[in-house]
Amino acid sequence: MKVLLIEDNREISKNIKRYLELDAWTVDIAFDGQTGLDMGLTENYDIILLDGMLPVLDGFEVCKKIHNEKDTPIIMITARDEVSNRITGLEGGADDYLVKPFDLKELETRMFAVLRRSKKEAFKEIIYENIVINLQKRSVLKDGEIVHIPLKEFLILEYLITNEGAAVSRGDIIEYVWGGESLFESDKLDVYISNLRKKLSPDIIQTIKGYGYIFSLSKI
Repeated sequence: MKVLLIEDNREISKNIKRYLELDAWTVDIAFDGQTGLDMGLTENYDIILLDGMLPVLDGFEVCKKIHNEKDTPIIMITARDEVSNRITGLEGGADDYLVKPFDLKELETRMFAVLRRSKKEAFKEIIYENIVINLQKRSVLKDGEIVHIPLKEFLILEYLITNEGAAVSRGDIIEYVWGGESLFESDKLDVYISNLRKKLSPDIIQTIKGYGYIFSLSKI
């Protein structure tokens, strides 16, 4: 599979490229945002790894421009002191967010997870009773009316949907949406889940006691 790595730190770029190529990925590198944008729009890549802070053109702007033109999955990789920009990246179209420093095996695991989610065509739009959820547009209709779902709630819903029928842990949800429990009070997750049930249906998200939740299109 073909990867575009947009990262201005040459040592980090070299390490990521070497690691991924050992697992048979093909890796192209851009060292600034404008070059990365041009490559991302003109070439076909299976996935893009994108640093948040780049010379010439900001990484978050690159993310937004690529997302507006193509459906290539994007993982933002950025420094810990930029975690506050997580929502900016996700709102701009990023599919996941990884904070430096990170383990290269974790990066590759995230890449496979994002690719699996992006290839689940059946989940782009799902229908549950009187509810229509479009993951690509991040929109929800109930009885034909738009339901306002804040980004964090929608990201929880998105993660549950793409794992439809499987129990997912609280920790996995928190990692996907907030980047880890150290960045979020886990008790608040119950509030977000409760909000989703109220807006959608009490039955659509089931609690797995002591573990997490399960999203199902059929009654459990």
